[in-house]
Amino acid sequence: MGSQYFFGPFALDAARRQLTRGADAVPLTARGFDVLLALLERRGETVEKDQLLQRVWPDTIVEEANLSQQIFTIRKLLGQTEGQPYIATVPRRGYRFVAAVREGAVDKPAAPAPAAAPPAAGAHAQPVRLAIPLSDTAPLASIPNGVIAISPDGLRIVYAASAGATTELYLRPLSEVTATPIPGTEGASNPFFSPDGEWLGFQCGRRLQKLPLAGGPPITLCEVSDVRGASWGTDGHIVYAPGPTSGLWRVHASGGSAAPLTIVDFDGGERTHRWPHVLPGGRGVIFTVGHAGAASFDEASLAVADSGGAGHRMLLRHATDGRYVPSGYLVWARGATLFAAPFDLDAREITAAARVVQPGVAMNATGVAHFTCASTAGLLVHVPGEAQSLRRSLVGVDRTGAITAEYAAGEALEEPRVSPDGRAVVVSLRGRSSDLWRRRFGGGTLERVTFEGENFAGIWGPEPGMLTFSSSREGGASDIYCVQPDRASPPELLIASEFDKAASSWSPDGSTLLFTEYHPETGADIWVLDRHASTARPFLRTRFNEYAPVFSPDGRLVVYTTDESGRPEIHALSYPDATGKRQLSVGGGAEPVWSRDGRELFYRSGDRVMRVDMSGGVDEAGVPETVLEGKYAPGTVTVANYDVSADGGEFLMVKTAEAAAPTALHVTLGWPV
Repeated sequence: MGSQYFFGPFALDAARRQLTRGADAVPLTARGFDVLLALLERRGETVEKDQLLQRVWPDTIVEEANLSQQIFTIRKLLGQTEGQPYIATVPRRGYRFVAAVREGAVDKPAAPAPAAAPPAAGAHAQPVRLAIPLSDTAPLASIPNGVIAISPDGLRIVYAASAGATTELYLRPLSEVTATPIPGTEGASNPFFSPDGEWLGFQCGRRLQKLPLAGGPPITLCEVSDVRGASWGTDGHIVYAPGPTSGLWRVHASGGSAAPLTIVDFDGGERTHRWPHVLPGGRGVIFTVGHAGAASFDEASLAVADSGGAGHRMLLRHATDGRYVPSGYLVWARGATLFAAPFDLDAREITAAARVVQPGVAMNATGVAHFTCASTAGLLVHVPGEAQSLRRSLVGVDRTGAITAEYAAGEALEEPRVSPDGRAVVVSLRGRSSDLWRRRFGGGTLERVTFEGENFAGIWGPEPGMLTFSSSREGGASDIYCVQPDRASPPELLIASEFDKAASSWSPDGSTLLFTEYHPETGADIWVLDRHASTARPFLRTRFNEYAPVFSPDGRLVVYTTDESGRPEIHALSYPDATGKRQLSVGGGAEPVWSRDGRELFYRSGDRVMRVDMSGGVDEAGVPETVLEGKYAPGTVTVANYDVSADGGEFLMVKTAEAAAPTALHVTLGWPV
């Protein structure tokens, strides 16, 4: 005698090893049949993952990903939806069959019909491709970080959408026709799932956070700068890149102290470690290495690091954002195209030549490729598009929003600063090297100002015609220097320390420098350098992030950006006593810039440049109003990515050739990798 189990429209015959729906057979593999039978036999109970692995793979050592793949396949065949669940995930434990089941007995046949053999890896029928439309009210966010993630079981997609002046994460189950915002994720980016699919991690402001998808508020794990990727391992740790120029760090998923995992080899030409993806079974982390002199991340490398932080080694050149898929392949991006090659997980080596597996995938200039795979093989979600162009131009825009002039153009042009006398502008150009360039108004071309190392975030001062900037020319953290471009003398070191720093603003008398320090534990903090005493002290250091400070023209106020409310806002403090704090922005704001007479404060909120009337002082600050609106490149956490002319009549904005905004996410079922 054998057993039959009836649930919904299905019948499972244990003796004949058959699953049917009505009169039709359901094509279930031998392993999948064993998993489903085990759950049916103990319906209503939690079956531990280890118990399932021992029963279905009794003589083989396999990863949990194999079990997850079978669960995913079973759910897809049963047509499981939110309204009609069959198999529930019990976080960190196992699975439970939750639908009503009726059991009956049947005679066992003399010889059971042979079960269908499991398909070979990569052996699929013609892939099924479909598009998930994006709402006009919640378009995909255009940000330098990751924007999409898929749950390990392949049933839910999360993406970052633009929400006015900020972003918000949206959840789209594949069984539903609409996406809904996830509460508590305003300002979030870089979404990633926990291995059991029950938690969602992300960056919000300068914090790495997580929240339960079943409902609940965000939980802060640690402070960060500007995350360049994060991945949640089965060992309970999250590996992440806390900033654009850092190595990888590691923090437990329950929070606590973070610790470095990799060290950027500056002497060896490395400049950044980013876009980590944890390998199964604690075998290490695949990540991207950016090199000095590279024009783009198409010239980056993939490396693998030990989970214990015992160093890293290179795997592949000319690749970025690589990750392992359980079918045994390493997948990576280059030039808006995905490539794949067989990968030996134990040896952590590529074992055969690569092939193209998906063209037309959107990529950002930061090296991230906008695609995601379920931990089970055969499911790909990507943003259609191309590699982001680095070509930018510096344009003049009047207060009506009209472009009046083009002053400069170049690769990754950013951070324009107009000289105090209004006769010149300095910009950063980031190509094979990152340097400062000067252009005089009234004619002339770009003149190079710096020549060694990686140089950026230039500001004018402390003396007339002098420039202060950040540089990693000594091969370590970014320190602060000053230089007189019209003299042959080398740059003067102003301050050096073990953490990255960006100069922001000189006091009117040139005696005091405000700068931002990026600390791996406290995040971004505002410091003050006394130029004459050559001493530095923290001006504002909290558990939140404070950055991009600027002195008012009279030196009595410091205006800065902080994320203490959960999103960036502009605040003001009196100087030097740091009292009388007041919020000046409304609804989010960053990149503060003063008019030369101190009567106006400008900041950016999404695509808008906002104006605050400061003619009556900070206590009588006006209500913010829009000055101009347009698609111009946003700034980071160094200095503002725009400036205002000396007479206040023109804004110098950075314009990027924009690619067409994606209208849908593309999904491939049966992706042959």
